[in-house]
Amino acid sequence: MKRNHSCIHPTVYVLLGCFWVLSQGCTKPETDIGLGLQPATELLHVTVIDTVTVALATVREDSLETSELSTGLVGRVFVPEFGWVEAALATQLRLSAPDVNFGSNPVADSVFLHVRYTGGVYGRALPQMFSVQPLLDSLDIDSAYYSHVWPATTGEEWVDQTQGPWPLDTREDLVVGEDTLAPMLRLPLHAAVAQTILNLDTTAFDDNASWTRELPGILLRHDGGGHGVAALDISSGLSVLRMHYHNDTDTAFYDFLISPLSARINLFHHDWVGALAALQGDTSLDSLPGDTRAFVLSASGCKTRLRFPHLNALRDSLDPETVVLKAELVVPVNSAFESKRFPPQDQLFVLLAGEDGEATSTPDQNAPISIGGTYDASREAYVFNLSSTVQGMLNGELAGRDLWIVSNRAGISVTGVVLNGTNVPNGTHLVLTVGS
Repeated sequence: MKRNHSCIHPTVYVLLGCFWVLSQGCTKPETDIGLGLQPATELLHVTVIDTVTVALATVREDSLETSELSTGLVGRVFVPEFGWVEAALATQLRLSAPDVNFGSNPVADSVFLHVRYTGGVYGRALPQMFSVQPLLDSLDIDSAYYSHVWPATTGEEWVDQTQGPWPLDTREDLVVGEDTLAPMLRLPLHAAVAQTILNLDTTAFDDNASWTRELPGILLRHDGGGHGVAALDISSGLSVLRMHYHNDTDTAFYDFLISPLSARINLFHHDWVGALAALQGDTSLDSLPGDTRAFVLSASGCKTRLRFPHLNALRDSLDPETVVLKAELVVPVNSAFESKRFPPQDQLFVLLAGEDGEATSTPDQNAPISIGGTYDASREAYVFNLSSTVQGMLNGELAGRDLWIVSNRAGISVTGVVLNGTNVPNGTHLVLTVGS
């Protein structure tokens, strides 16, 4: 039979049919579902405002609570642009075990204060003289103590200073005879100190309450020469006053502990230089203007007050329904402040002045978006998100409340940074992104 070449084989129709069905199934349907959910009149109008007035001022820190902190500090160091900082520690010594019996006729052989380092050191560590004196009155672990209120001592010097000065070898093991000890400040005390303790009535060692009535605590501080501040371990129980003695039958030692249960205070004294010298002892001077520079120093040094003085006028110019979408505070580091031994600290905090005057966290501290404050080396600045805080100020909920830029380790470090003021190139500024 003759084949008709003009006909299309049935198999081809089947294939074409399948292709048409598939192509129709993959076509995106046209629909306007959802377009009416947000009317065009309610679409968000976004505005960026970078002209908000920012006012800075440097204020001396005079009310920093430093009791029961995890780290102690001791020594004296010069911080460029700021001045001399002296750090000291007042602490209780607790019994390592109660009801201790020192045996018959105990005699003191030697006594040392062993204070372990954490590894942190500020400035160039050079040998120094140190002082240890007993406190006049006992400390209370349930009380708040502040860094500028130094407790009184009896004036009796416990350190055998003929063996000083002592290095601050914070990373080197200490070799004593044939023993290798962890890095520590090991101060020899007069043996008479230990003998006085051994001669106490045994009831003095019944419990810590009885013991601290006999010895309220000690003050450890710099006492001349040298340079540097070392960070001390005062929360593990490994820093001790170790008393070596013998009696009629044995030779032993006993440790009095600086433990987590010891009431303790970090103490600081400042001798300001340069621009900050105006704050020295002048209680009538409230602050230094931050038009060109502002200062932040830990160790209960100084902080920067932050204000937005014209937010009320800005609020009046905005739509009542305006919402702060983002409030970015950029605080650049002053380019002239460069020190290898004191680089810009890793983080700053922004705190809010409470109604009682005490500093507290801002609303942004616990917001879903991080408040920031970590040093950004690429921008050479600290950048903060203050969206909720600025919104509260615009709403009137936080009206008149100051903000404070402070060190993140204010009571347990000696680090400072000089910040650009508000009236200089690349100055501190606030960028608002608002929607209405």
